[in-house]
Amino acid sequence: MTIRVVLGDDNVLVREGVRALLSATDGIEVVGVADDAPSLMSATDEHRPDVVVTDIKMPPNFQLEGIDCAHEIRRRLPGTGVVVLSAHDDEAYALALLGGGHSGLAYLLKDRLGKGDDLPRAIREVASGGSVIDPTIAARLSGQGQKADVDRELLDLMAKGLGYAEMAQELGTTPEAIDRMVTGLFRHLASEGKVDEFKRLHTAVVDREASARTLRSFVPAQFADRLASGESVTFQEELEVTVLFSDIRGFSTLAEQLPAREVAGILGRHLAAMADIVIEHGGTIDKFAGDGVMAVFGAPDPMPDHAERALRCALAMQARQQQLNWETWTEGLSPLGVGIGINTGVVVAGTVGGGGRLEYTVVGDAVNLAQRLQSQAEGGQILASSATVAGAPGLRTEPLGQVQVKGRREAVEVYAILQA
Repeated sequence: MTIRVVLGDDNVLVREGVRALLSATDGIEVVGVADDAPSLMSATDEHRPDVVVTDIKMPPNFQLEGIDCAHEIRRRLPGTGVVVLSAHDDEAYALALLGGGHSGLAYLLKDRLGKGDDLPRAIREVASGGSVIDPTIAARLSGQGQKADVDRELLDLMAKGLGYAEMAQELGTTPEAIDRMVTGLFRHLASEGKVDEFKRLHTAVVDREASARTLRSFVPAQFADRLASGESVTFQEELEVTVLFSDIRGFSTLAEQLPAREVAGILGRHLAAMADIVIEHGGTIDKFAGDGVMAVFGAPDPMPDHAERALRCALAMQARQQQLNWETWTEGLSPLGVGIGINTGVVVAGTVGGGGRLEYTVVGDAVNLAQRLQSQAEGGQILASSATVAGAPGLRTEPLGQVQVKGRREAVEVYAILQA
């Protein structure tokens, strides 16, 4: 008989990897997938599978959604087993799942996914009403404190990866008796381990992490991490940095031709792509201004190669925009050109503002020059000052000579940055 499985994991790579593994396993069929707790419950209600395989933490809150879903599924659908996949090898997580005295549940570490048939074996076990605990956790529980001989023997057998039928054979009893012994064992261990206190502690940690994630949405991630960790933060400091400005050419014209929602979609896709590249190159997103991006390399955390990082980031941004242009062209939209300006110099980095509102940013003449260079760059062009080019001698450049930049009395030596 084929075991029908619903699979839930918010990480698409893990989800598809597990789906491929199970699809290649005889007797197991993946009938539904989900990427968060609500959709997992919906898919379970829709498909009524034999087994649900779920990550321990999923959206919306990244707490213990997998465990909560497992208990709810077993309550609503007693014939459906649940395997919880976890990156946590702490026994308290396993006991939070198994300590309620219910069978048909499994706690398996994700490290097991690439090793033999551990996951298919767990699926088959819970499909038949048994319970499974990862051998690593079982071994640790077996070595803790004073336990009755039978309890220790059960844990030792589970540490070897044995299922109910094999355990019953070893102990000269029936799988049904093993089920009663195992569920009783975990109920007792959970009582000793004070699982409710563990859950409260876990919730407090997750809430703190959620607050840090929210903070990173409004200030640079590095700065937010300093604040969240309680580290002493200097709110204004002089640093040598490289500043990058990018801006879409002709975006206002495009905005006149398309509905506002479509314009917002194009802009959101562009800004998200540019932000990803800035972060990949170690930069800090200072701000989004309309269709423009301001990024800083070297603040709040100093870095010796900030000029080279900024220039390589700009090249990657232009290459990514070409990919986006190809995608939008297939949708019948006109391509977008991006102009980028880059300059290196000393700035004051820290919090500025007033009226009860502050933001982390960098200020100084070096910032102004980078913005002026961006305003003169054509679509697809990267303009950089000599100070920036001097910090990255290995890149291809084209000297443009002394250029008169708007707002400055003296001409500036400018270079066009070329793709390798």
